[in-house]
Amino acid sequence: MSKVRIAIIGAGILGSRHARVFHEQPESETVAIVDVNQERAQKIAALYNAKAYTDFNTMLQNENVDAVAVATPDHLHRDPVIAAIQAGKHVFMEKPIATQITEAREIASAAANSKVTVMVNYSQRYLTDYAWIKQRIVAGEIGKPVMAMSIKYDTIYVPTGMIPTWASETSPIYFMSSHDLDLVHWYVGVDPVEVLAHETRGVLESKGIRAHDGVNALIQFEGGVSANFHSSWIHPVTYPSIADGYMQIIGSEGAISYNNRTRRADIYNTKGGYDLTFAGPQTATEVEGKIIGAFTDSLRHFLNCIIEKREPDTSPRKVLPTSESQAAIIESIKTHQAIKIKK
Repeated sequence: MSKVRIAIIGAGILGSRHARVFHEQPESETVAIVDVNQERAQKIAALYNAKAYTDFNTMLQNENVDAVAVATPDHLHRDPVIAAIQAGKHVFMEKPIATQITEAREIASAAANSKVTVMVNYSQRYLTDYAWIKQRIVAGEIGKPVMAMSIKYDTIYVPTGMIPTWASETSPIYFMSSHDLDLVHWYVGVDPVEVLAHETRGVLESKGIRAHDGVNALIQFEGGVSANFHSSWIHPVTYPSIADGYMQIIGSEGAISYNNRTRRADIYNTKGGYDLTFAGPQTATEVEGKIIGAFTDSLRHFLNCIIEKREPDTSPRKVLPTSESQAAIIESIKTHQAIKIKK
């Protein structure tokens, strides 16, 4: 089989990683780079002898690509994703699906009604640590999940240094914490039905960024399962990790806790308990000149789904409930009321 020809749309921090990792896989090659910044597009394209474009529609009209990887800012996913689906191209898109629920639903519907493979890059599911937690839950080692808690602290470098030009267009819950929300939904295995959320503001606004300093939310799921969720963007840059977090899943017969900075997990149930500390590749670890880890494993799942003609584990249809929770969090903050999620 010939290699899957990939075009990258968005050549920023993640887009440049997409370009490299796709090109490093034996089943694919990066053949085009699209970015509104022509110099940046040309710079990344030159690394892979690829074509550079400043407009994704022009690229779709001129390049014989099999798939696109969309790594535009959070609020700019809809147009390139829909255009690619309509052009009959497979799509590997960055999370979240979108920052507007109408756009997320549109993408999920377009993907479900197409003949192409569309996958949202919720890469943390492929991290050994988080996959182990899911395996323990599926094995019934803590019984049925009944409660969850997720805490994510990002340093203030994220909105002010990593994405300063568009931090005001997104939120902690859409950027890195999107992964944590997805993990909680994945672990509890049922859909959200109601959300109550509150925000804190002031620190980022004093720096000209119109975004939450932090968000606290209570998410109620089907069957009475509940989750407490915290996400913030204002930890000091001196903090040991750009993103730090803690998660606990409490079941009817036990509990699992995990600290993502120390990579330590604890599991206790009615039979006893133990702890372990994970080692090895994380999200994107370079080993012998190649990037390995959760990001690469997620991308390879996408390629395998194309080859095997099957729906990805994180297709837009499957992860839309996470987008519904995100939208309900924003609406609850605006209205100061609990928001019911309609199916």
